[in-house]
Amino acid sequence: MKKKHFIFLIVFFIFLGTASSHIFSQEWQALPPYNVLWPLWSPVLSPPDPVTGLPTPLLTSLTGDTVLPVEPALVWDPSLPFYYLLYNDISLGEPALKYFDATWGIFNYYDPFFSWPPEYLTTIYDTGTDFLTVPNPIVLPDSYQTLFTFDPLQWINFWVPLVNTEYQYYYGLNPNLLPASSIIPSNYIFNGVFSPIII
Repeated sequence: MKKKHFIFLIVFFIFLGTASSHIFSQEWQALPPYNVLWPLWSPVLSPPDPVTGLPTPLLTSLTGDTVLPVEPALVWDPSLPFYYLLYNDISLGEPALKYFDATWGIFNYYDPFFSWPPEYLTTIYDTGTDFLTVPNPIVLPDSYQTLFTFDPLQWINFWVPLVNTEYQYYYGLNPNLLPASSIIPSNYIFNGVFSPIII
């Protein structure tokens, strides 16, 4: 093998290693209009693009009338110590999105599911007029793409079976609900770096 071919191969492998670590270092993508974070580390929620191989969110935005292609989906406001689990609600005949809030849902015996989005993401108080119903995007911390403040595996394994059961109790049987093992495959090993939230 010629010397210049050998050097080219070394440079190529260095580039490949650097590129792959850069590609897989991004764990979240912000979805408009509220900037909630969508998980790029979940193959079922962000399957690889067939051309680039990069994880690609199933959605490009997330509003109250979004129809989820798979459910539950999950999104995260990084100021909170839990995810929102999202479900389609077709009980009224029109597409609507419901979410489960792990803080309030467990105390709401009438219906633990709420209409997406949470109120704090839709209202901004204007002292000159009154409450305005406009998108209020989350101010994301620096390096939110790689942010983790807890291991998603434990949270998802605990909550998804419980919330799926509750959802079917309130809205009817749904054989297409994803189990926790589909959101995070069984061979998943958490290797994220826990980060403080600095805004």
